[in-house]
Amino acid sequence: MQAVKDVATSSVYGNGTEFKDNSNQTVEYAYDKNGNLTKDLNKNISSIGYNFLNLPNQVIFAGGNSVLYEYAADGTKLRTVHKTGATTLTTDYCGNAIYENGVLKMLLNDAGYVSFPDRKVHFYLKDHQGNTRVVADKDGNVEERTITILLVVLLHQPIVFSLLSIMVRNWIKKMD
Repeated sequence: MQAVKDVATSSVYGNGTEFKDNSNQTVEYAYDKNGNLTKDLNKNISSIGYNFLNLPNQVIFAGGNSVLYEYAADGTKLRTVHKTGATTLTTDYCGNAIYENGVLKMLLNDAGYVSFPDRKVHFYLKDHQGNTRVVADKDGNVEERTITILLVVLLHQPIVFSLLSIMVRNWIKKMD
């Protein structure tokens, strides 16, 4: 694929995950010999570089902003550096600890994570395939949800979400 011309109007409610046609070039996408995307003008990405493991190590945006990635020899991500104008955010991944600009941000575990500096506990509620569908606090309040459902089930969505809070609270009680 070299380019996309989107002529649809209001195809997604609230512009949810709608494609943004931000370029009007003949070639808007470029790829390397491995098939990796190296340019995406619709997302204002000027270039994407890859390391010897075929993992992205550099994303440069129009205007000079960038994201740099560092990996261990086995492909484990060690660091991400976001440069936006004069601001730099460095995120280090050290086992289950995540640091931002050298300050502990969160500790991960199989059941969820603890955020810092507030030391707030967040629990994961996973589906039958192990995908995280809900992040809830210790009282069962839903903080974040990832829902992928069939259109047929969409009609029952209000019922599903009213029961979701009860399910999360019961699940957290079992964890105590």
